[in-house]
Amino acid sequence: MIIMIGIGAAMGAVLFAVLVRVAPPGVSALVQLGRLDAIHASGSHRASLQAATPVPGWNVQSWLGGALTRLLTRRGIGYPSLRQDLALTGKTFEETMGRKVVAFVAGFLLTLSSMVALVFAGAVSLPAGSPAVLAVAGGALFFFLPDIDARTAAARRRTEFRRALGAYLDLVALEMAGSAAPAEALPKAARVGSGWPLALLRDTLFRATRSGRDQWEALTELGIRIGVSELRDLGQLVHLVAHDGARVRQTLTARAATMRRRELAEAEGLAGERDQSMRIAQILIGFGFIVFLGYPAVVNVMNL
Repeated sequence: MIIMIGIGAAMGAVLFAVLVRVAPPGVSALVQLGRLDAIHASGSHRASLQAATPVPGWNVQSWLGGALTRLLTRRGIGYPSLRQDLALTGKTFEETMGRKVVAFVAGFLLTLSSMVALVFAGAVSLPAGSPAVLAVAGGALFFFLPDIDARTAAARRRTEFRRALGAYLDLVALEMAGSAAPAEALPKAARVGSGWPLALLRDTLFRATRSGRDQWEALTELGIRIGVSELRDLGQLVHLVAHDGARVRQTLTARAATMRRRELAEAEGLAGERDQSMRIAQILIGFGFIVFLGYPAVVNVMNL
């Protein structure tokens, strides 16, 4: 009994350490924006699809992440979608690869120790080699936990960015309606808000201006880098009609209206899903109440 308690405590400690390592506490938006600037200081999309700069300092996780990243790069595996998600969460690709390796090892050892403990305790009877196969499966499951965490956080931040982008496009159109040129209207509208999406837009436009690059092209690369298709398509579309201010203003207004309609449709769909969930919960509560009232009568009838 004491041995089983000790094994359970050890497994709980390992699981807690893995969860803290795989899903660390959140970082503020300003810190994440600073990391994003440091990673993409060159301002090129090609650099974002290649191996990023190694994490400062040496530890086992960073070393494993760097080794795995180099191996994947040599084999032509780029993980572009994961890199786009990481660009929004402020984490480097090597750091995430290191977390994936650590999660795999932890999941393998945790599953293997659990299976061995159950076999020795006589709770289950498994064929020879089954614990190793189950351990590999458990490690593979843990291996994808960092991906799920990154995609969930990136999806939430993309939603925030799209909301701010719709308002930003309206502000740019208003600035251009006041006889402002696009090169002046873009950074001026970005200085209105203080959230991280507008700060990211300001930083992108500032770097484009300092380097002499086209601002719409810089916004297109930003949309590709962070996986926001609306910004990518908008930059490509406006770049074609950049010399006609009226058409640019019409394009911005139409795209902002489209984004608002899409956001409204998504909000209505989410409200419908939650309303359906509440109905299901009410049905379950009512069914449980009926069972609670009818259980004594059923027991009395069966005892007759």
